[in-house]
Amino acid sequence: MRAVFPRPVLAKAGDVQPALGSCRKARMGKQSGARGVARRVSAIGSSDRVDMIGGHDFPTDARDVRVETNCAVDAGEQSTCTSANGIAKAAVASALAAVMALEPLAAVVGSQTVGFGVATGLATTLATASDASAALSNPNTRLPRNGIAALRRAVPGINEESGLVQSKLEEAAYLLRIPQRKPWGTMGDNVKVSLNTVRDKKEKMLAPVPVGDARDAAETTRAELEQLLLELVDIAQAQDVERFDRGVAMALDATSRLKVFQAPGLPFDVPRKFQNLPRLTGRATVELVIKKAPGTSFGYVNGDETNQVVLTIVVDGYNAPLTSGNFVENVINGVYDDVTLQKSETALLTVPKNGVDTAATLPLEVKPIDDYEPRYRSPLNVMGAEELPTLPLSVNGALAMARGAEDGTSSASQFFIYAFDKRSAGLGGMAFEEGEFSVFGYVTKGEEEGFLSQLNTGDTIVSAKVISGGERLVNGDGGKPAGDEGSAE
Repeated sequence: MRAVFPRPVLAKAGDVQPALGSCRKARMGKQSGARGVARRVSAIGSSDRVDMIGGHDFPTDARDVRVETNCAVDAGEQSTCTSANGIAKAAVASALAAVMALEPLAAVVGSQTVGFGVATGLATTLATASDASAALSNPNTRLPRNGIAALRRAVPGINEESGLVQSKLEEAAYLLRIPQRKPWGTMGDNVKVSLNTVRDKKEKMLAPVPVGDARDAAETTRAELEQLLLELVDIAQAQDVERFDRGVAMALDATSRLKVFQAPGLPFDVPRKFQNLPRLTGRATVELVIKKAPGTSFGYVNGDETNQVVLTIVVDGYNAPLTSGNFVENVINGVYDDVTLQKSETALLTVPKNGVDTAATLPLEVKPIDDYEPRYRSPLNVMGAEELPTLPLSVNGALAMARGAEDGTSSASQFFIYAFDKRSAGLGGMAFEEGEFSVFGYVTKGEEEGFLSQLNTGDTIVSAKVISGGERLVNGDGGKPAGDEGSAE
């Protein structure tokens, strides 16, 4: 077992840290395509294209997805494997993928979890171990490796059909990473199951969406997903790796957007004592315009040297409604305009402006991955392998509020962007601080381009603006600004 060294403590509100740090570049694919259901126009594009069509970013990271074996399902009963061959095949596939990715994973076979290590060979099987309790021995902790994948997995599971489609596509994307001979038959079957679900269960998939513009937009997204899956069936038969990779990423993005339509509000009630605080009942998108310090730049963009870029972040109120609502309210009130950044060893920390109440706090808000609602004032015991967060800190570009002055609290004004480096991570590939901060969103554009890694002490957030989702901000007192609420403690 590797030694665990004392971890550095991230800054509390108002602290200034030395300019040290490193940043891991997350992997993402860049692709887009024609929307709609016209069968004659490929939404995925041809395999001989080097540059992707359009400028949208879609996730390609599916290394953490579990692999399911072929199991027989009896009506009204749980799935059971037909033979030991299914377990053996899953083990081989998982081991091959683990060797390729140089990190362990888990294959779930019925009610058993089988873990594999790759440091010196395959590790001992962890039979009948729960996901959390296996974390000490098996570093596969269901943690995504980029912000888009984290947000995709964090959407509430309102609709069973959409959940099935996502799981099948995640598995297909994962199986594509197996080196040498790829299981095209299984991947094709996953796509066919997804297509049949999207096409035949249309009414059930749209049922959770409110009637009106949202329902129309959801149907457009569902039709887009159906078109992508139709093309993926042919691509799987042609065994075109590049186009299949691109198409699955696009289909996963469409599935994620459809699931957001299916979740128009919070599936739980905020505790009564916090009813008067701003809260976000869904997701919002915020743009941060950031300018480099004098004498520095981000390099050349489209042939021109630039010292100013835009970072796009998605704020997740589904899993951190109070923290997200407070952040969006601060953005609306201009709290983060003309704010300087300070780089510490593990984060980019905002330096509060004069006039901002740095003593105001919020309750620490963390939602365990297997819980129905967030937990308040209590950090998760992640390193004890008891719990894992729905919104993990262990993702490059994660956003969280700084610690408050008291235990169990977060700053109401100072946030940071986490610079995750797996090489210095703790047990299971997780950050040492995992589960101790109120994570509320992720950078979704600007990390892949390398802008995030270039930010340093002295750079400035010129402006912060809510570009979508502002209507999901709710104030319990009828619209009083967040600054008038004072501390929640």
